[in-house]
Parts: sequence; C-alpha cells; structure tokens
Amino acid sequence: MIQRRQALLGALAAGAVATPAIAQTFPSQPVHVVVPFPPGGGTDALARAIQEPFQKALGQTVIIENRGGGGSSIGHEVVAKAAPDGYTVLVSSNNQTLLPYLIARLSYDPATFVPVGFIAKQESVFVGSADAPWKDLAAITEAARKAPGDVQYGTAGVSTPMHLSTERYALLNKIKLTHVPFRGTGPLVTDLLGGHIKLGMSSVTSVAPHLQSGKLKAYGMAAPERAQSALDVPTFKELGLGDVDGTIVYTLIATPGTPAPVIAKLNAALNASVATPEMRENLRKRGFVAMGGTPEELAKWTALQAPLWVPVLQAAGIKPE
Repeated sequence: MIQRRQALLGALAAGAVATPAIAQTFPSQPVHVVVPFPPGGGTDALARAIQEPFQKALGQTVIIENRGGGGSSIGHEVVAKAAPDGYTVLVSSNNQTLLPYLIARLSYDPATFVPVGFIAKQESVFVGSADAPWKDLAAITEAARKAPGDVQYGTAGVSTPMHLSTERYALLNKIKLTHVPFRGTGPLVTDLLGGHIKLGMSSVTSVAPHLQSGKLKAYGMAAPERAQSALDVPTFKELGLGDVDGTIVYTLIATPGTPAPVIAKLNAALNASVATPEMRENLRKRGFVAMGGTPEELAKWTALQAPLWVPVLQAAGIKPE
C-alpha cells in the first residue's frame, strides 16, 4: 500500500513538472484539427478557411482530418481518445452535449471536452431541389399537414442545428416531417442537386453557389435575421411560421485533460486567426460571421445547449439508439 501511494505521489509530482514543460514547448509538432463531417460541408469549409492563419499564429503545421459519421459522434470519439496534449483538437458545434441523448452507448463523455474557443457562426436555410414540387414554405407546411410523414427532408445528421431547427418548425406548426440524416452536408447537397431528395436544411455556405445558379431554391432562413449572404431569403418568422433558429455555432474543443497552458496557447492562436479585418471579410464572403472569445465563455454557452434542445428531441420522439 505504501509503495502504491509513493508511486502515485511520484506520478502526480512528475505530472506537475511535465505540464509547464509541455506548455513551454507546445506546439513542437503538427496540430491535427478533426472535422467530424466529410469534405464539402460548412464545417469543412470553415476549418480550411482558418487553416493557414491558425498555423501561422501557432507557428506550426495544421493538418485537417475529416472523420465523418454518426452525426459527428465519430469525430468526437477520435478526439476524446487522443492524447491530452493539444495536438488533436476538434471543430464542434451546438450538438456536442446532445450526443448522450442520441447514442445509447457512447464510449466517452462529451461534457468532459475542454473548450478552446468560438470560431464562427452561420445561418441555416431550408432549401429544395430544382424540381421540388412546392412553390413556397406555406405549400410545404400544408402538404405535411395533409399527409403527415410523407414530406421528407435531409440534414447533415441527427441532432445537428439543422435537424433540431426543422423539428422545431414542425412542432410549432403541428406537422409531421420525416428526417433523413446524411453523413454531412456535402452528401446532402449532392443528393439535393441530383433530385434524390427534395428538401434539406443546410448551412448557407454549402448551398449559396447553387442558390445563385438556380440549381437549388431557398424556402426560408432558419435564423433570427436574414443572412447577409442571402438577403432575398426571408426568415421562418417573417413567413409567419414561428421563431425557428438553426444558427450553427462552430467551436474548437480539445481532448479531456488537456493542460490549461496548452489551451491558452490554442485559444490565443484561434482568436488571432479570426480577428483580422481580412479574415473577417473572407469568412463573411463564405457565409460565416467570425467570433472568437475565451474558453470560459464557450463553457458557459455549451452548458446552455442541452436544456435548450433536449425538449425538442423529446417532443420529436427522438431517443438514444
């Protein structure tokens, strides 16, 4: 027992010495930024937009890794099981704390990720394929009311802001829609363009070029206000269909147990990446609004998400599987 106690004390002492050393040398190797969706979606576009300024601020190579699937749960798992040294971080969003309400046997606790900071945010928009049969959102609502469950829509995955906001639209208007989850926004947009699915809630970034070309059509903006990148698209509220907000807030989080000094360095580099006028304008053109902020601010915001959205999941009959 004494030997075990001495070994434990020795390990703790070594850890106390190691933490400052890690912070002083961090980053001494490439930092891997995990995107929990396939290439082509809004999360991937944002990660690649900040890649160069982020690595410049860190003074180290930044590698983007796409690990899609499971409504982002697979990418979260990759980072949850990585070494807690700051060299593997994740671009997350609103649904981080909702994963236990969707997946019955998670191998990690999403609440234990260490917040780094806010990256950016953007609006969601309800879109249709070029051959979608509905003239406007009112027609979609009426069709869903007449034939509950017949109207299908796709999103980047279960519990994403796009999914939850569409379910809120359905609840507010007492209609039943059928959700078709995809492995990210990229595959969803591909099927929308091909007419394989007629409706989808997507990040503005992922569909803006196709809205401008006429290959897709916009029905309503799921946001408090119209998006600067799509000012001609009215909000759900403007259309009289309720306060529907699918704003996607993109965050950077790290493996549980990552030392505070390392988090501080990551946060400083992240804030520097999105703070310049040039980068803010670059993100604006891509449909994002640059954010930034402290780990403490992100922690407070994250704690509010489950109380806000779990009632929507429950009302929609969504249970852990």
